[in-house]
Formats: sequence, C-alpha cells, structure tokens
Amino acid sequence: MDPREIVERYYQAWTNHAGDMTGVALAEDFTFRGPVASFDSADGFRAMAKQAGAAVREFAVRRQFSDGEVVCSIVDWRMEPVDGLMTAAELLTVRDGEIVSGELIYDPRALVAGSVVDLVERGYDNTVRLLARVESFSAPSPCAEWTVRQVGNHLVGGLLLLTRIAEGETVPEHEFDAQATADNDHLGDDPAATLRAVADRSLAALRVPGVLDRQFPFMGGRELPGTALASICLLESVVHGWDIARGAGLDYEVGDDVVAAVREFARATVTDGSRDGQFGPAVAVPPDASAFVALLGHLGRRAG
Repeated sequence: MDPREIVERYYQAWTNHAGDMTGVALAEDFTFRGPVASFDSADGFRAMAKQAGAAVREFAVRRQFSDGEVVCSIVDWRMEPVDGLMTAAELLTVRDGEIVSGELIYDPRALVAGSVVDLVERGYDNTVRLLARVESFSAPSPCAEWTVRQVGNHLVGGLLLLTRIAEGETVPEHEFDAQATADNDHLGDDPAATLRAVADRSLAALRVPGVLDRQFPFMGGRELPGTALASICLLESVVHGWDIARGAGLDYEVGDDVVAAVREFARATVTDGSRDGQFGPAVAVPPDASAFVALLGHLGRRAG
C-alpha cells in the first residue's frame, strides 16, 4: 500500500475523529518526537492524541510530499485555548504497512498566550504570596502522606533542579526522586522568601536569550526544549500551590490565561500512558466545571 494511504488514515483521525487513532496503523513500538511531548509506544501516543484531539477545533493538511517511506505534511490547526492558526511540519515514516515513527516540528511558544516566562513569573508570584499566608505547615495536604511543608519542600526542590538544567547543568536522574525532595528541608525558616529566591533564579535562567529554543537533557535520556522546562515550572508552581492552599485551608486564585497554558501543556504531556506514578488516575469532573477544576481532575486531584 502507498505510504500516503496509510498516512491519510492518520490525518482523518485528527480531522474527523477528534484525535481517536482507533484503526490507524501505528506500529506497537511507534516513536514520536515533538516540541512538548515525546512517546516511545503507540499506546502512549494514542492516549495523548485522544486527549489533545478534544481541544482541536480545526485541522487541515495544507501540502504533502513523499520520499520513499517518508511522508512530509504541512498542517494547520486551531486548538483551544490558543488564539489564531498554528502551522507545523510533520514527518511520518511508513514501513510494512504501519507508521513506525513521527516527528512534529513547530514553535511551541504558540501554545501560550504571551510569553511563557511571563506566565511562569505570575505563577511564582501567586505561590510566594500563598506561602506567606500559611500558618500550619504540619497540616496534611492532598498529596498522599505529605504535609503542607513536604509539598512546599518538593516544589522548591523541584524548581531548583529545573533551574539547574536551564542553567546548563546535567542533573543526575536520582536527584529527581519526589520523596527525597519532599523530605529535605528546602523551605527553611522563611518559606515565602526561600521560594522567592528560587523563583528569581529560575526566571533569570529562563530569560537568558536563546534558552527557550535550546534542547536540554532530561530524565529517561530524553531532551526537552527550554519552552517545555518553563511549562513544567509553571505546572509545578500552580498545581502544588493548590495542594498547599488546600492543605492549609486557604483560598487560591490563578489567572485564566495561566490556567489555560498549564491545562494545554498537561493535556499534551500527562496521559494515561505517561503518568508514571507522578500523577494519579484522572478524576471525572462535571461538564460545567471550571478550567481549573478540569485541570486538577486531569492531574488526579479532587477539587470538591
């Protein structure tokens, strides 16, 4: 069968079936590489496509070229909550009647309204103000078996690791152990001031010219672009900020555009095949739930 015929079914899944890849001939060991997410199995990619496809409002293949078993397509799409049309080049390799690999090439900064680093700064500011209001750091948090202080330690410790990566350091994988970051006292005597110092260091690293476009070594032998590192920082500060607020019994408000950026990144990167113990199973939310409640549910948290 002509590789273009195989690829046509792939694009029909995006245009007509909201990303549902059922019936698309993906090899079991299908690999995918993109600016914000990569996969090493068909199952992981199918889960991501189905979740991301729910947000796609328009999808079209503008041009297509083939060279042997490789099909290159120029695609346009619109996706909530991003304003405007996005364009990408996608390379799909077909072998023995199956798509064995894919590579998506586009500027991931189009996924957020405004500069992602500006959104990160606002997320940090919210959580710094929150830490200044916490009275009981020994209270239990929504994170299983962690106190509010342990969540704060984990947040600060994780942001330090991400900052070191953005600064150009190769961080040993064992340092990413979640329990270790929670148990080490990163907060000190003034948690808000400690987070402020780490946030300032993180922002300085992310604002170095060219950092958002660079590739950085990450866990599992992967590489991530600077935009993805920034998006992880944003997700960590917003979601763990909610964990802290919930445990401390405090209100926690996040701007709609910040929530939208985190939700879109989470949809693309946190799937049923890629939770790896970092996030619990998705929690169902009402159809009329707010974007923030929907985000929390996707990450395995119950807002009610």
